[in-house]
Amino acid sequence: MPDLNELLRWSIANSTLPTSQDGQQAAGEGAQQVSSSEGGLTIRYNPPSSATHSGTSALHPSDLAPADLSPASTPGPGTPTGEIPSQTFPLPSTTPKRDDLTTEMLDLILGKSDSITMKEKMAFAVDEKNPLEERVEALDDFEMLIELIDNANNMPILKLWQPLLSLLSSPEDEIVSNALWIIGTAVQNNIKAQAALYIHSAFPLILQSYLNSSSPAVRSKAIYALSASLKHWPLASQALSQTYENVKVTGYEVLLKGLKDSDKNVRKKVSFLVSTLVLQSNDKYDQKELPNEVRNVIEELTKSNTVKEEGLIDGLSKSGIFQESLDQLQHVKEDNLEFEENSLKSLINALKTSGLNDEERGQFKGIWNGLNAQQKEDRGLEKGEIESVNGILA
Repeated sequence: MPDLNELLRWSIANSTLPTSQDGQQAAGEGAQQVSSSEGGLTIRYNPPSSATHSGTSALHPSDLAPADLSPASTPGPGTPTGEIPSQTFPLPSTTPKRDDLTTEMLDLILGKSDSITMKEKMAFAVDEKNPLEERVEALDDFEMLIELIDNANNMPILKLWQPLLSLLSSPEDEIVSNALWIIGTAVQNNIKAQAALYIHSAFPLILQSYLNSSSPAVRSKAIYALSASLKHWPLASQALSQTYENVKVTGYEVLLKGLKDSDKNVRKKVSFLVSTLVLQSNDKYDQKELPNEVRNVIEELTKSNTVKEEGLIDGLSKSGIFQESLDQLQHVKEDNLEFEENSLKSLINALKTSGLNDEERGQFKGIWNGLNAQQKEDRGLEKGEIESVNGILA
């Protein structure tokens, strides 16, 4: 691809000045002339002459009177003066249309559209013949592009979901990790992109990516994508309750497994997702306010649902997620504050909605009473929230 300096040199070398007879004559008569660089529009301006014009017309007596210089009679910038300058506007040049500008030159001048760039980056990333490092770089560039919500929503139109999801079966952990990263970024706080994710059956592939990987980086990105696909999605509990083909466990069971993950960062992300789902359990969705395409997807998914509908709190409780959180809080660890903060907040919100059974409630009370004021503050609990919990457990 030619660089900008090369393009400028080419442009200058192929530019010519007009040598028309009118231009030479105007220059000889002292006229002011402005011309384009290559046979385009030419403008010649002849200033009005101060010389007296000869003629036989009689003068009106008022023409001999002294000039009226009052403000009312003084012409402003836009007031016509009656003088018509001599101007020449030649017809447009009949120079044939240029065909020597290549696509590369036009791309360099105008820049490629995001849609074209996205397709090129994905095609490069999917091609296993390309170097791994460059494929990862292409996916990184793609992820930055779909941070714009319009680009993320254009993925179905550009048919980019299919090649993106195919990367989840790559033997390279870096490719899988970056593909999951793109999925999470595309659907985060974007209900239209979430609908596209479920239409393309991406949710079970995300679960598979977590279950099949020994790489903490891949599992971490899988939880990121899982969280983005569930947050504020009206059918989150349905997605977590279903058993999918080629996936032996439900989404709830994956969350339970995530709370026990060997990687500290993964456990922290799963605990945050659980806390988010507990808060989300009280959300009400008015389908009339949803975009038409999202409403159609929700109706289709609801019709195809094969499991009994239940709320998020019930699903989290039945799958043993609350019990696992309680078990891990039995032994406070000062180097695990974020995980414990997320777990405490999810249990507190479940307590407020009567989501804990009697045994779980008793366990939580023992853990709560075992934390001193400083420990509660270190885990992100404010005074008002502490007093509220004390009132519930009293």
